[in-house]
Amino acid sequence: MTATDVKEFVPLNRKTIARLIENRRAADSGLTGNRRRRLTRWPFPGQLQLWIKNAAGEEIQVFGSCHNLNENGIGVNCERHIEPGSRIPIAIHQPEATYHGEGVVRHCTASGREYFIGVEFVQGG
Repeated sequence: MTATDVKEFVPLNRKTIARLIENRRAADSGLTGNRRRRLTRWPFPGQLQLWIKNAAGEEIQVFGSCHNLNENGIGVNCERHIEPGSRIPIAIHQPEATYHGEGVVRHCTASGREYFIGVEFVQGG
């Protein structure tokens, strides 16, 4: 599967992300977010896919896990370093739907054998 194969998925935008967070909050009323941010980041376990370019310039699929989410971005744990500033396609897999959009890597920090990556969503509609 490539990033262009996911057009049937729900697009990531402020409205769909807000709905996704609200649905999750309703399902687990114990969620609490970080109040220091302008928009609260919510704990958000789940699987996702990212598409990045390898050294040869070929698009490869990378799998990771969601750490937290808000309407502006997502915290991701994955096994690969992704260069900050990279614009990447992303798909978030949840039981009710798969959400697809693009993001810009804002930071990538080594954390043990993985990397913690902050991705800001590129909002489109």
